[in-house]
Amino acid sequence: MSEVVSTTSSARRETLGGIVYRIYALRGWVRRARKRLHLFRKNDVDIETNFREAIRENPEEEEEKSGIFHFTVDEHSNSFYLWTCLISLVAMHPLIFTALSVFNDIHPFLRRTGPFNLIFDLLNIMDLIVHTRIEYVENGVAVKNLSKLMHHRLKSKFFILDVLAVVPAESLEVFGQSFFWARINRLTKCYRLFDFSTQTDTRTTSPHAFGLFKLIFICLVIFHWNGCLYFHISKFYNYTTARLEHWIFSYDKIINPILAACVTDIPNDKDFCDTDDFLITHLPDNEVQSTYICISTLNCVFFRTTTLKFDNFFRQYALSFYWSALTLVTLGEQPSPCTTFQNAFEIGDTLLGLVIFAVIVGDYFGYVWAHGGAQVDEEEIAEFLPPRLFGEIAVEIHMDTLKKVKLFEDCDPRLLYELILKLQLRVYSPMDYICKKGEVGTEMYIVKEGFVEVVSEDGQTIFVTLPAGFVFGELSILNIPGNKNKNLRTASVRSKGYSDLYVLDKEDLWEALREYPQAKDSLIEKGIQILEKDKMIDPNMVDDEEGDFGGSIEEYLEHLEKEILKITTIVDDAENSIHTSQKRMKTRLFGMEMELIGEMRRMGKGRKNRWKGVTTF
Repeated sequence: MSEVVSTTSSARRETLGGIVYRIYALRGWVRRARKRLHLFRKNDVDIETNFREAIRENPEEEEEKSGIFHFTVDEHSNSFYLWTCLISLVAMHPLIFTALSVFNDIHPFLRRTGPFNLIFDLLNIMDLIVHTRIEYVENGVAVKNLSKLMHHRLKSKFFILDVLAVVPAESLEVFGQSFFWARINRLTKCYRLFDFSTQTDTRTTSPHAFGLFKLIFICLVIFHWNGCLYFHISKFYNYTTARLEHWIFSYDKIINPILAACVTDIPNDKDFCDTDDFLITHLPDNEVQSTYICISTLNCVFFRTTTLKFDNFFRQYALSFYWSALTLVTLGEQPSPCTTFQNAFEIGDTLLGLVIFAVIVGDYFGYVWAHGGAQVDEEEIAEFLPPRLFGEIAVEIHMDTLKKVKLFEDCDPRLLYELILKLQLRVYSPMDYICKKGEVGTEMYIVKEGFVEVVSEDGQTIFVTLPAGFVFGELSILNIPGNKNKNLRTASVRSKGYSDLYVLDKEDLWEALREYPQAKDSLIEKGIQILEKDKMIDPNMVDDEEGDFGGSIEEYLEHLEKEILKITTIVDDAENSIHTSQKRMKTRLFGMEMELIGEMRRMGKGRKNRWKGVTTF
């Protein structure tokens, strides 16, 4: 019985131990599974992050882009260009009608445009919102984060103009019923016309025609505002009583056109019609309609005239615009000013016209320069400018950048001056390779603006991102003896976004180092120290290896010629030594042969003497 109980208890202990063992095993398996799952998730996140970096997207923006109102706008897209066209039309409304408000006869029309003004204000508000979502490029990479876009727009000076354009100034009592002051704040939106011009310049297939259209439009706008100002001044001088000879606006300067017709009773000349311009133009309107003139008792002519009446606003605006155009193009042919203020205004308009002409000429030369018609090479500029002036300009631009290079920190300033004159600026687009692993290094790079990435050979792994001011490739152009890399690129470098890099060519560096041998030795010594820190130098090869020659081809050939002369001298010396040794060897051999022959002769005589003695015996 006790044996059965003990067997049962031991079985229970085995069963309980097995259960506990299985629980611990299951627990360990769950932990390992969780670790593997966590590792898989982490790898997935890393892969997703790298993928988003490759397409220049921010991971935090995924949730922001999911909503309807979370969007970004590319300012180079066709949709934004069409939106700019619409807002440009909206901006032209205050540009034209604000100045026209000085004419009293147009006020009824302006009152009826209230609903359109409301629509235009709503479009301006929408444009303000759209501009807070416009992507911009920072360090060569497109920024799409909404908070960053908002902050960037708030810091822009154009944001203030957008806010001023949507202020309801007409609701303020301080402006009363003045159409001019109630809508003048909308003029701040006119900067969108320049945006439209810039975008159209990059899209149009007829840039010359569009440039001519811009010039005509600008001139018409200036004539328009100047003419409205002229009529506003005429209102202060009571233009209703002005005459033809007065400087201000006068209805006598732009009368309604009168068309004359006549009916004659002369049987011999049906086409006879004797009209007198002075009679027609100087009669009152109620008397000029019909005139009956009798040349004789039998010949009478009945004149009838028709007056084409134009609205007062048309006559006021047409004459004011005409006066403005003649004054600004400095043609004159207008009545002389009568007061000091009129004289000052006339002088100001004349100067404004001269400035407009100067701007037109300046825009022409600017256009020619921008399109390559006036571009020259830097070498031609250097020849045109005094050498010292050109050098000072280059030093002012590049010295701070070159001093960032650790290799040139304590370098001779004269050498830095020579190197600055040899720097060249290059622009790289996103994902462009600057250099690849395994290539022979022939250039040194200084990141001026943007970011560059050090990547693996396949471009999938990003080791480090280099910001502006970083320098790379300087060791490969120095031909440092003992370098384990043998002047080869150790990694591939590509541009992350749009990057500006200064490039120093290897031949240019060695051309400058020829004049400064001490600086050359100092640079190579610094390069050796840098490589020693990275354990990329072979101490056994530093003293034995002289490094490759870094001069020009002519100097390289001259260097080879000197080396060949040295080798030829060594070969000649070796040849002379061989000839001398051979001569000595031949002399010694000849002496040894003579000694051997003499010895053999002596031995032969001894044998003969022995044979003779034997025979005698």
